[in-house]
Amino acid sequence: MSVTGFIGRALLASVFIKNGLDHLQNPDPIVRAAHGAEVPEPELAVKLGSAVMVGAGALLAVGLAPRAASTALAATLIPTTVIGHPFWDRQGREREQQRTQFMKNLALFGALLAVGLD
Repeated sequence: MSVTGFIGRALLASVFIKNGLDHLQNPDPIVRAAHGAEVPEPELAVKLGSAVMVGAGALLAVGLAPRAASTALAATLIPTTVIGHPFWDRQGREREQQRTQFMKNLALFGALLAVGLD
């Protein structure tokens, strides 16, 4: 792996590690969103998703099992994006902000696909 590949992988992983740690430390807003979306066992779902972000993010950052780590992280992005950024239900400025976050997550998903295929 090249130096630039290592740096890119670590930077990509850092988003997931930070968000996973944030969600573990302050799960309430995420749990409320999951509950509102009728996710079964929302507290457990948030804890598991957050743990996957931290663990798979760490693996990706150091280059261990990058294909499995990027696949696990991509899987966490699907519910996170759909539940967390429903721009289609919003109006005005909030709609634009949610659409931006939705598109950012799609870009992260694409980056994870690219890393997983490398």
